[in-house]
Amino acid sequence: MSHLINKKGTTNLRQIRLGVFTLLIVAVCFASCNKQPVFNEFKLISPNGWLADSSCVFQLNIEDSVTLFDLTVNVRHTGAYPYQNLWLFVEQLSPDSLITRDTLSCTLSDFTGKWLGTGTGSVYLFSVPLKTKCRFEKTGIYQYTIVHGMRDGNLNGIQAIGVKLDH
Repeated sequence: MSHLINKKGTTNLRQIRLGVFTLLIVAVCFASCNKQPVFNEFKLISPNGWLADSSCVFQLNIEDSVTLFDLTVNVRHTGAYPYQNLWLFVEQLSPDSLITRDTLSCTLSDFTGKWLGTGTGSVYLFSVPLKTKCRFEKTGIYQYTIVHGMRDGNLNGIQAIGVKLDH
């Protein structure tokens, strides 16, 4: 306790409180700094439905081949979507013209019909990771083309498809 007492015999409690308060302010400032996504875009789907041959195309300009990125596909849907799941086919065209294809299974609701995405009212946002902690080998334009893989020729209840890239 002697280290808290100054030469006048009073404690430095005020200095300790000030130090703790300053640290708290700095911590809050760091916590409130949200990183903005590198890319975040939605393509609207026709209110008449998503045709099986209709694709959503996104072009990402990658300028960094060192940083690790997370690539997410977002699905905005209504409560009128008739199924529990949604299959998406994703094609990536890299700057050197290499094509890779992925199939995403999106479980939009649980077995009781409760929507798993976030949202209020009758619109929900469901996010599914496409790639996590990945590096892009080359800089340049990467094109992502997304189509639905459902049996319906015209899929109702999907409002928009999005792609988000974070570091």
